[in-house]
Amino acid sequence: MIAQGDVDAYARDGVVCLRDRFDARWIKRLRAAVERDLAALGPNATNFAEGSSAGKFFGDMFMWRHDADFRAAALESPAAVIAARLMGSETADFFYDQLFVKEPGTAHPTPWHQDQPYWPVTGWQIATVWIALDRVDRSNGAVEFVAGSHRWGVNFRPTPFRKGHEAKFTSSDLAPIPDIEAERDRHDIRSWEMDAGDCLVFHAMIVHGAPGNLTPGARRRGLALRYTGHDVRYDPRPGTFQFPHQPDLAAGAAMTCDLFPRVWPRH
Repeated sequence: MIAQGDVDAYARDGVVCLRDRFDARWIKRLRAAVERDLAALGPNATNFAEGSSAGKFFGDMFMWRHDADFRAAALESPAAVIAARLMGSETADFFYDQLFVKEPGTAHPTPWHQDQPYWPVTGWQIATVWIALDRVDRSNGAVEFVAGSHRWGVNFRPTPFRKGHEAKFTSSDLAPIPDIEAERDRHDIRSWEMDAGDCLVFHAMIVHGAPGNLTPGARRRGLALRYTGHDVRYDPRPGTFQFPHQPDLAAGAAMTCDLFPRVWPRH
């Protein structure tokens, strides 16, 4: 499924775009699941644009715990083997899912950030498979990546996605992230136009962000499925986010458990 050139590009750049990996049946199922989620907001749902801009930048997490279609995507779709192959891991444990919906006319951007500093994990083999459920380009919020930044060797302070949440991370002793927007010409910034069924796969340490959605009538729905490989360990250090149920893991333990199930290889 995965060409060696994609494996090499992921190792070098920290991100690859894979075309047409989720067929029309997956897209239909996941679009329906998104609409169910929007119609019945759960405890983890938020509008990141609230207090910042008109429109809605909707987010949710852990949908797989209560929705069969999100669960199937996490555990049964091609995502796990894609992640394992690109991470160079013998195994893939499912970490969690996250939904991002930028409605038309929502100027609020996704801030530049790394993922791993938010999470209670250590290790190198951590990847996100971001599935496009709509046509995506820069005008409606295509995700942008600083190629190679996963190898900068710096953990940056988590960036709040929502206005008014800045105080959550002020006690962090990590370095603030550079102002990527102000120095775009200094970086190799990559983004891709995508069709529904394409996916981005990116390393947990790559610096990335996205503009708002300013295209009338063009939604931008993306489902992020996150996986860990065999070198990842649980690290419940201060300043990382809390899971809805605490995993039955000691600090330093391998990730496989009921909350983080082994999905590759499949048995």
